[in-house]
Amino acid sequence: DEGELETDDEDYLPVIELSDNESDHSDGNSVRVRAAGARTLLRSSPEPDSDSREADVPAHSTPVNHDVARASSQRRTVGPKGAENSMDEDGQNCTICFEPWTNSSEHRLVSLRCGHLFGRSCITRWLKGQNARCPQCNARARKSEIRNIYAKSVKALDSSERDKALEELQKERETRRRVEMDYAREKLSHMMALQECERLKKELIETTKLLQEYRSGSKLMDLSQAAKKNSSIFSLEKSIEIFKNGGCRIVDVCDLLGLILVSQPTNNDMFPGHGFRKIAAQEMKLAEFVLVHQKPIKDMAFHSQDGLVLTASLDKNVKITYVLTNSVVQTYSLDCDAWSCAWDSDDPMYFYGGLRNGGVLLFDIRVTSRSVNELPRFGSNTPVVAIQCLRKLSLSNPSKSGPVVGKLSDCSFYQKLDEVGDYKILPLPCFGPFTSLSSELTSGHFLISCRPSVKQPRVSHMVCELGCDKENGDLICNPVQTILGGRTQLQLTRSKLLPNPADPSSLLICAGDEDSHGALVWNSSNGECIDKLRTESPVLDLAELKMNQKSYLLALTEKTLKVYGWNCS
Repeated sequence: DEGELETDDEDYLPVIELSDNESDHSDGNSVRVRAAGARTLLRSSPEPDSDSREADVPAHSTPVNHDVARASSQRRTVGPKGAENSMDEDGQNCTICFEPWTNSSEHRLVSLRCGHLFGRSCITRWLKGQNARCPQCNARARKSEIRNIYAKSVKALDSSERDKALEELQKERETRRRVEMDYAREKLSHMMALQECERLKKELIETTKLLQEYRSGSKLMDLSQAAKKNSSIFSLEKSIEIFKNGGCRIVDVCDLLGLILVSQPTNNDMFPGHGFRKIAAQEMKLAEFVLVHQKPIKDMAFHSQDGLVLTASLDKNVKITYVLTNSVVQTYSLDCDAWSCAWDSDDPMYFYGGLRNGGVLLFDIRVTSRSVNELPRFGSNTPVVAIQCLRKLSLSNPSKSGPVVGKLSDCSFYQKLDEVGDYKILPLPCFGPFTSLSSELTSGHFLISCRPSVKQPRVSHMVCELGCDKENGDLICNPVQTILGGRTQLQLTRSKLLPNPADPSSLLICAGDEDSHGALVWNSSNGECIDKLRTESPVLDLAELKMNQKSYLLALTEKTLKVYGWNCS
């Protein structure tokens, strides 16, 4: 039979299909040959002549192995695994020559400053000449920027989903924290509204009762005598002029040494600066002046066990002064102004310093050059106006120990978790702007004072205590009593929480009141105002003095110190 020819317009890769007998092409089986652009089908006759065989069989016909043909056919089909292998191979190949890079020799793995990877020999040739650039990002590159990569293989892990999930988790945590803060504020507002409602109910009942007594002709209360009786809780015993030019800000007392310190500027123009005036408590007479800082003192605190006094100033320094020798024994330089300071109530070796940028530093007096820790940042970056430390009330329950940090716009409690310096932050549900903090160590109560604001148009003083939530056991802040003062407060004054000399189970709240040009004293048990102290100028700071088994209240104005004695009767 004659050979039969078939053609096709499609292009094919070279594929040769052979018969079972590779050495003999003269049997009855067919040989199919595919070439680019054509397909030829050759069929041999049982007894072909020599000329026909030469015409039918190509000149380059040689025995071909089955494995070669099978491998060639397999290369035409690329499955999923093949695609993955191709991607892996792309991650191991040089993007210039498309050959695998090595971990040694001239084609070893290197990178440019932009981060793209190449073979060393390829990128070296590429960067020859002027205006050399990276082949992938077109960034300027030089031969000196080529760096070896010591790795057998490089593979980028796709972490976009994980990063997105972590970002969503962080957003969810922030949202939850804001919701919890809003809930705490609303809860506090509700409690304050209930207390105000109860107070108004009591006033209404008392007014109705008084009106009924007046109408029935019963005995009337002499209001003037009642006012006189109420104003005799504290009586003025002495008024001491500290500095006639003014500038006094802080007063602190050391009962152990019988010493009173009042901050003031120096009266010597040749040696400008700020320090404190010493006053002997027994004689109530002025003693020497000690120059400590170059700028005004913002806070001052006596050590509980010796004659060390801690001062924080706007000259970016916190200093420790030994009052018996009137000498500065330690100075800590800071990066910004110091606004507040307080000794640790559990360990007298440590103290805290509050900064203008909202940071709180922990210092150790045994480390004389720097702070040893910085408390975690929380809330705004407004200045830290006050720090009060709560001590452990019992060894079995040390969870209520730590500093209460009051900034201008927020207030929080840093619960000590261990002695290394870890803290858990508890935001206090109260409204700012805050002016001062005061604590009573025996009962664990602390006082938060705030200026008038849009939410609360009057000066507010809140007595709080820490407790445990019954549901989850977490630490919470419980407001005990809320006192409302005047409607104006122009200066950053400090209030005081002290034990009631007549009733140890109750506390007294003392605070300056600019509306009445003096100070007011409330009973924290019932919120009743029990005394009004008259002064010629606003009271800036208050302190308690115990001497000769008698309690005294010290009220500091800009120029004078008022000494009020407690009337036992």
